[in-house]
Amino acid sequence: MHESANIFTAIINTTDKAHEAQLSSDLRSQRQKAVEINKRVLVQLSNQFITPIDRGDIQELSVLLLKLTKRIVKINQKLKIYSIDTKADDCLIRSATTLQNITKVLVDIMIALKNGNYERISSDDQKTDEFDDSAVEDLRHAMKEMYSGNYDTITILKLKEIYKSIENAIDTSVNIADLVMQITVKDM
Repeated sequence: MHESANIFTAIINTTDKAHEAQLSSDLRSQRQKAVEINKRVLVQLSNQFITPIDRGDIQELSVLLLKLTKRIVKINQKLKIYSIDTKADDCLIRSATTLQNITKVLVDIMIALKNGNYERISSDDQKTDEFDDSAVEDLRHAMKEMYSGNYDTITILKLKEIYKSIENAIDTSVNIADLVMQITVKDM
């Protein structure tokens, strides 16, 4: 999911159409990779009688991570379908960067969960909340910009849907961090 966010941010920031097409292909590959990882997790869960954390929590975490990756891919698909010029919208660039940053924190949270570093999980959970707040500010700014009169109605509707998709991805990220925090509390 973090690699998907990295690729998406690269897509947003590239000016080369050929490179953008290659990155979009890479992003779709990341989605397939996430599906395969989720399947392996489910197979391993069915083969293991005892797990270090609750089986339901492992499954829920795996599903949320897959969902986040799919949401990132969908954002890119919507950009392509709607032919949105991402270079003209600095709010979109900031939102993509926020998504990239929050997924990096999720990677750190997963490593901390694996290592049993509960203090790090708590600290990183707070970081995800801060990124969520930042994303809300970015979206508020984007809405203000959209209704400034610089965009036609169709473009406003397209941008609104894309920003809603980004917001959903960031919300899923926060849900993942909160789930890890819940798992940690159970494990303590």
